[in-house]
Amino acid sequence: MATSPHLLLAAPHRLPLLSGSLGLCAIALWWLVRLGGLLLGWPELPSGTLPASLLHAPALLLLVYPAFIFGFLLTVFPRWMGQPDLEAGRFGPVGIGLALGMALAAAGLWTGLGGLVTAGMAVFALSWGLALVVLARVLADHRRSGQPPCWHALSALAALVAGLAALLLALSFLTGGDPRPLRWSNVLALNWFVLPVFLTVAHRMVPFFAGNVVKDYRRWRPDWLIGALWALLVLRCGADLALLPPLSAIASLGLAGLTGLMVWRWWPRGPAPGLLSVLIWGFAWAPVGFLLAALSALDLPLGLAPTHALALGFAGSLLVGMVTRVTHGHSGRPLAMVPLAWLAFAGVQLAAAARIAAALRGEQGLLLVLAALLFAAGLLPWLVRNALIYCRPRRDGRPG
Repeated sequence: MATSPHLLLAAPHRLPLLSGSLGLCAIALWWLVRLGGLLLGWPELPSGTLPASLLHAPALLLLVYPAFIFGFLLTVFPRWMGQPDLEAGRFGPVGIGLALGMALAAAGLWTGLGGLVTAGMAVFALSWGLALVVLARVLADHRRSGQPPCWHALSALAALVAGLAALLLALSFLTGGDPRPLRWSNVLALNWFVLPVFLTVAHRMVPFFAGNVVKDYRRWRPDWLIGALWALLVLRCGADLALLPPLSAIASLGLAGLTGLMVWRWWPRGPAPGLLSVLIWGFAWAPVGFLLAALSALDLPLGLAPTHALALGFAGSLLVGMVTRVTHGHSGRPLAMVPLAWLAFAGVQLAAAARIAAALRGEQGLLLVLAALLFAAGLLPWLVRNALIYCRPRRDGRPG
């Protein structure tokens, strides 16, 4: 049955999550084929003027993750502040723009046409800016109501502003060729966008969810944690940009300690459903990644292991858990891990472990391809299932 365009605009999450799902399929397969061609002699895709290795991080951090993030935040942002859901006239243009930008960029990556990649990122940036306006208005309405500040919303919006700055820096690199903006973009995208968004959403979601499904669970999510995490992320990012390893090590150690405390306090002391378990297990990558980052800043030869522990292990694991929860909750399905979701989660764990092993072995080619293969093989069936769900009416017959 053909999908009605009206159905894709029936709820804020549908089109962005569909774009993220199809975009991640395209980019995961593109990266696997690129690595296979470069390292194992597979048939090579058309090559543009820019090495694929330079486009890998921006594609994941500034296209794929943001599509999922906007699908989530456009849904929950007003709910966090007790406001009505957004109307299609407000979220629709954002979702359409994100989908168009993702399609253009993915087509450019596969065809080697750098102009398409640039055009896709430019459209994505415009849609990102429009989404900021929409979400800022929700926050402004909340402030005018005289209610206490919603720190989760403020934190998420600040991260989205930083993310847009990172995307504009990546566009500057694509249009000008100067490599410096790309380095700044990658550092900003990870430290001031992806990490604070996932840390903020976990701070909001995990204790709340656990309190509803674990008997006698004590919710712990003090507001000061958000401020402390941001302060350390700002210090870490500034130190990385300024090439000050001692400061970066201090900040990373602080983040390892804080996130380790969060894992310990959040860990259920009794039986827990799988969906909660994967959120906490995925979060446990954070202290590991930050500890590796601190050791790397102290001159241990860890290569890109810390970056992939955070960007792949931590963010990728939480992506599977959070997207599964949103997809099931907003389609009339039980809040549970289905077999394909378990496969996706396992794929992320194995891919992160293989990618870290590759970094520790001097970027060994076979391990790099294995990591990409595990990532694609684990996620693609789950992503296709989710994409089909977004294109169908809710099971329970409710609107949205």
